Amino acid sequence: MVDQFQGPLVLVCLGRGADCFPVFMAAKHFVVNIVTDAHAELVIKFATKGENKFAYGNFEFDEAGHPLLPDAAAVIRCELEQAVPGGDHVILIGRVHDARTGSSKPVTWYRGGFLPIGESAA
Repeated sequence: MVDQFQGPLVLVCLGRGADCFPVFMAAKHFVVNIVTDAHAELVIKFATKGENKFAYGNFEFDEAGHPLLPDAAAVIRCELEQAVPGGDHVILIGRVHDARTGSSKPVTWYRGGFLPIGESAA
């Protein structure tokens, strides 16, 4: 028997030592904001332990209070499907409920800096 398609899944790896770990473990929903090069400073703040993450950035909040970056390359809203132990991390698997894309290029962290997706590293 084949399961019917229920929509895409997203996975996020969350360190057990992250300040936000207990909040994510208690949450039934989460949002993934796909950042652009304009978010470089904000991303560094989010990666810094003890930093007030939401004191920076131009966040909007949805009806459930989830933070959304209006100028993100994409925003993906998910319902937690499963949390799987993975060493010093937990792998959160989320079922995508809705998503939107922006007009800017997404970036990834590569060799100590941000690299727009689709560009070659030097």
